[in-house]
Amino acid sequence: MKKDSNSALSSHAWKYLRNIKTADVLVGIPSYNNAHTINYVIYQAAKGLETNFPNLKSVIFVSDGNSTDGTLATVEAMRLPFQVDVIPVTYVGISGKGSAVKAIFEAARSLEVKAVALVDSDLRSITPEWIRLLISPTLTGTGLVTPFYVRHKYDGTITNFLCYPVTSSLYGKEIRQPIGGDFGLSIELVKELLESPLWQTPYVPRFGIDIFETHTALAKRFRVKQAFLGSKIHEAKDPSKHLASMFRQVAGSMFTCIDHYEKVWKEIRSYRKVEIVGEERCVRKPEAIHIDLQSTIRTYKSGFADHKQTHQRILSDDVFKEAERLKKTDDIELFFSPETWTKIVYSFVASFRNVEHSKREDLLDALRILWIGKVATFIRETLEMDTLKAEKRIEEEVRVFERLKPYLLDIF
Repeated sequence: MKKDSNSALSSHAWKYLRNIKTADVLVGIPSYNNAHTINYVIYQAAKGLETNFPNLKSVIFVSDGNSTDGTLATVEAMRLPFQVDVIPVTYVGISGKGSAVKAIFEAARSLEVKAVALVDSDLRSITPEWIRLLISPTLTGTGLVTPFYVRHKYDGTITNFLCYPVTSSLYGKEIRQPIGGDFGLSIELVKELLESPLWQTPYVPRFGIDIFETHTALAKRFRVKQAFLGSKIHEAKDPSKHLASMFRQVAGSMFTCIDHYEKVWKEIRSYRKVEIVGEERCVRKPEAIHIDLQSTIRTYKSGFADHKQTHQRILSDDVFKEAERLKKTDDIELFFSPETWTKIVYSFVASFRNVEHSKREDLLDALRILWIGKVATFIRETLEMDTLKAEKRIEEEVRVFERLKPYLLDIF
């Protein structure tokens, strides 16, 4: 296959691909400044490929964002005791995880593989078993395998309060980690994703890639399963300090997908669990994540004032008054009810499609501030809860999103 003008593959990458010619399975690793973890991830992936798919030709494709810490040099110096080809290259185009994944998908299509697995480059808990669980179902009719992790109660806050409840309620399939980062994909889904017009948005080439994969698979009626991977141990982030750009890109991508696939999700009324493959076993306890509650509350209160006009324009009077009340209340009384939070999210989903493209960043930032308030609420409510009890609280909120889906249908 010839390189097109929008390809994320460099000329250097194409030379690798021409030498290899074809393969059966490909593990893609998007990377950026991960020299301290990348070799561990590659080793575990290679061991998983050789152990579980010894009769298949396997490739590991490291798609790097021009790291400055020697990530690619570290990969190039690595010597594996397995018969697995490793391709370490820098992708081209817009800087972001989505572009890295696009290069992986293009390489998979060029090599005519049957299945692809994506794994994050900062993982410290990946095992060879992950590779089997992510790839095996895609060789027998499943289009997408999403991860099912045991995570600390304060890890994955964009997932917990936005992507998980919205995705599950719209498509009627409860996928716990729709932006988990570690996926298995059939080549049919990979080709479908590559043909999507949503690569032209400012979100999919960046951190919006994961939710785009999940929503597209659901909207295109691919079979989806979840893989029990145990604990996810990686570089976690504090939502009040480190997640602003990621939130904008993930939420923007999800809202764009919701608009694009409107005809599909509007017809869905039933809800069901999605099959989990892999044995649910005793696993390593997730590492504790410490979030500064008082800093989170301060960020919410100051941000609310900055975006007050946007909140007032988008939210109904009663919902706005509730959010404003929280801005004025004492810290210890901070509380977002599940119903209020659901109506906030659905109001922003509906408004996103109609706002000018130049003003969408302001809209997403306004929602991000409210999300920080929701995170603060959850932290305050669950300080004394263990992870299992906190998880049940999150599941209860998903039920509220499902129950209030008619609210979104009325305003969309």
